[in-house]
This record gives sequence, structure tokens and C-alpha cells, in this order.
Amino acid sequence: MQNMPVPGPDVGDANRLKVYCTGDTDRLGYILNASGAGIGGIYFGRAGNPSSFVPAREKRSLSRGIDTSGPQLDIRSTLFHEYTHHFMLTNFSTAYPHWYTEGFAELYSTIRFNPDGSFHVGDVPQHRGEMLKQLSDTKLTRLLDTKVKLSGLEYYQSYSFGWLLAHYLNFHPARKGQIQTYLSAVNRGEDSLAAAKAAFGDLDALQREVRRYKSGPFLGYDIKPANYVEPVVTMRRMTAAEEAVMHAHMRSIRGVTRSQAKDVASDLRRNAAPYPDSLFAQLALAEAEIDAQNFDAAADRAIAINAESPLAHYWKGMVAMGGGENDKAAYAAARPHLVKARRLDPKDPRPAIAYYQSFYDAAEAVPEPAIIALEEVFPYASYDPTYRLLLGRQLLDEKKGDIARSVLAPIAFGSHSSDEENPLQAVIAAIDAKNLDEARTKMAEIFKKAKDARDGKNAR
Repeated sequence: MQNMPVPGPDVGDANRLKVYCTGDTDRLGYILNASGAGIGGIYFGRAGNPSSFVPAREKRSLSRGIDTSGPQLDIRSTLFHEYTHHFMLTNFSTAYPHWYTEGFAELYSTIRFNPDGSFHVGDVPQHRGEMLKQLSDTKLTRLLDTKVKLSGLEYYQSYSFGWLLAHYLNFHPARKGQIQTYLSAVNRGEDSLAAAKAAFGDLDALQREVRRYKSGPFLGYDIKPANYVEPVVTMRRMTAAEEAVMHAHMRSIRGVTRSQAKDVASDLRRNAAPYPDSLFAQLALAEAEIDAQNFDAAADRAIAINAESPLAHYWKGMVAMGGGENDKAAYAAARPHLVKARRLDPKDPRPAIAYYQSFYDAAEAVPEPAIIALEEVFPYASYDPTYRLLLGRQLLDEKKGDIARSVLAPIAFGSHSSDEENPLQAVIAAIDAKNLDEARTKMAEIFKKAKDARDGKNAR
């Protein structure tokens, strides 16, 4: 639909979406540190390690007072929903309001593939029907205003009503191009509600149209790609070492707090112990130990197993950087491993980012090659907000305000769940006012606040 080539080997292994399927939603909630939340799936857009978690077995407990006797969310739709997040965020540098991010993912979650390579887009997500039927519509004057913090029920409804609105705006001929106009205005920093009125006209009229649209018929597209080639799929059973460490590894990949990091590292240490020759087990352990601030020899064991493993050298570099706060020479010790990791896999953005940070965190002048490396991985890391912050800060330090603005805008103008204004908007305002010193000061405040929060709570 987007006239883009099917990704091939040129994507790079580090940038492929890794999907972890496990248990039902209850089990998944435990893995995600969200037991009882009814989470059906989740996507994490982290540079060099984009990952998604979906259930392997059907079970639904989403209720919130809604009758759940009707059609329920299925694994297939969950997988496609989360994959759509990855496609959207890795291919389009745009700020998306929450309702559209989720509505767009729902839109493509029901894609139907046919044996001849053709597919249909536009089917109704049946599991959202009861929510659309029983809950009142979210007011567009609130949904389209990114400054508004939605209530819990409105936020919940943004998945179903967000799908309905996204479906209508994408498929109805009378509204063709309006959503693109709205998103472009939001990304320029225009007031989102004013941009909505300019793009869609009378919002009350749009509200009435969407309400009528609930009853259908629902439009869609049938598409047959040219020169279709059936994809080759390979499967294998996990090794004994992979099976032994996978549970704790999934918790590690999800992200852990300081206290959780110690438990996860302990589990991985115990489960990986029988497999000292497994590269996967030792790499997983190295990552978990770094989170737990235990800079042990797992990375060394990984290098001994495979001296040409880019991840082994990356984790060895991160182990060295872990001692940087107490010994600045540790940063210098990390760099040869980060350089080698980048040489072995130039498409993995993590070694380049860490190499750059090794100078910045050591309070040393960042050399030109490190800055170039940070910029070169943009195509492989632009979906990661943390990477955009690092690059935006560097560009401001170089007094490249216009470029910094384009890098920061997608994470400055999307909707957010805090009552406070996104602090990046103040950075953008300072850039627009040609006051780069103020922009740098405000950016420094953002990084300090993030560091304080990280030191106090999260490992990553």
C-alpha cells in the first residue's frame, strides 16, 4: 500500500523485529510486569533491539465493565497490531497522537492474506465492537487536542474509537488527504486542535459522520502486489540453552527496575550456568548482569565462544563503561570493543551510540568520527525516542538548530499522558525563537531529570 520494497537482508539482524510469544495474557502480564492489567501485546521501539510481546494461547480478561461475551481479541490480530507499530515508527518520522497510533495499528491488525499474494485491508476488528457499542464516543474536541490528558476510560476507548476514526479518515473518499494535513500541521508545531479544525472542518459534523459510520458499510482495499514471490519461512526448535534462559531473558528484554534487575540476573546466572559454551545464554546473561550493575565475565565468555560476535563486543564495551562513574579510564577501555562491534555489524546502531556516549559521559571532547557515527545510524535508530534526544542534543551543541528541530519534533508534538506539557516543546520554542543557548539549557534539564529518575528507579 505504501509502495515500499519488502525488507530483505539489508535491514540487518539487529533491526529486525523480534517477537516473543508466550503463554496467555495472564502469563504475558507477568513477563511485562503488568499482572492483571489485561495487556494483549506490547511493542518496544529500542534502537538495535526492537521487540514485541504477544500471547501464544487465547485467553481474554479485558472487561472494565464491558460485556466480554462477544468476539475476543485473537493472537493473530495482536501480532499484526504490534507489527504495525514497528512498521509505522521505523518508516515514518512523524509525531502521532495516541489515538492514531493505536487506531492505525487496529486498522491493519485485521489484514487478510490470500494464497496468490493479494490482501484485503479494512475489515472490522470484531473484538472492539462491544466497546464501540456500549461506550459513548470520545469527544473529538478532546481526542484531537494533544494537550488534553484523556481520562482512563477515554484512553481505553481511544483504541476502538481511534480505529473507527482512523478507518473513516483513511478510507472515506470525502475525507481523502485530511489526516495527512492534520499530522503535518501537528509536526510543524501548530496547535493540534486548531490544526484539526483546519484539516477536518466542523468537528461536530465530523463527530456525527463518524457516529453514523459505526453502522457501516465499512470500506476497504483489495491489493495485489506486482511480481509477488511467496516468502520462505524457516523454523527450528530452540536449543536446550535457549529454553533454559528464555523466561528470564524475556523479562530482561522487557526492561527492569533496579530491584527486578538483581532477581532477573540471578535467575539467568543460575539457568545459564550449565551452558558456558552457549553464545545466546552468555549474551543474555551479560545484558542482565549489566542491568544489575554486576559487571562480570559473561561478555568475556561470549567473546571466547565467538570472537567475531558483534553483540559480545558490544556488551564487553558496556561492561567497561559501567565502571566509568568511578574511573574515567573505563570509557577508553570500552572503545576498542565498541569500534569492533560496529565494524562487525555496521547496521546495529547500539555500538555507534555507545561509542559517542563514551566521550560525552567522560566529559571529553567528542571527536568527529564519534559524531559522524551517531548521525550515520539515524536510518536504523530514528524510531527510538532516546536516540532522538541524544542526536538532538548533539545538534544543538553544534548550533544546528533547524536540523535539531526536525529530529526532536516527532517526539515533541505527539500526545502524552502527563498533565504537564512535554518539555521538548519548550526546546522547540526556543529553537524557533533562534535562542539556541536557551534550547541547550532546557535540553540539559531534560537529561538531568531523566538521569535522576533512572538512578532512583529504573535500570533501563
